[in-house]
Amino acid sequence: MKDRIRVLWVAGLFSLTAFAGVAVADEFPEGCVSCHVEKIGDVDFRLNTLLEQIGHRKVDRLKQVPRDCGRCHTSDPTEEENFTAMIHEIHFDVPKINLFVTRFDGACIHCHQVDTETGEAGLKNGPKNW
Repeated sequence: MKDRIRVLWVAGLFSLTAFAGVAVADEFPEGCVSCHVEKIGDVDFRLNTLLEQIGHRKVDRLKQVPRDCGRCHTSDPTEEENFTAMIHEIHFDVPKINLFVTRFDGACIHCHQVDTETGEAGLKNGPKNW
């Protein structure tokens, strides 16, 4: 099973990098803050506003998003505050009405980047926009 997952992971990375030589402007170069902008319609989608609505503590001290979220949130899959699982759940929950899926096609490359020289995948980061 692990070998199948590894093969799928490599295939996925290959598909992300297959067109690396094609010059295409990145519509979301700063990941979270490129999508979470002040207004989409009548809604303020900036992260500080959305987090305030769910009772999250203030995030004014953050400078780079999502990098600085790691100060409190872990990426350890055994921890309850697992940032990776939480973000994926938020962005892919109820796909038929989820804005990330319906408007942004749920595309991995909006949040993730692949270093075309090393093949390493990582997260895009950007300065807070609030």
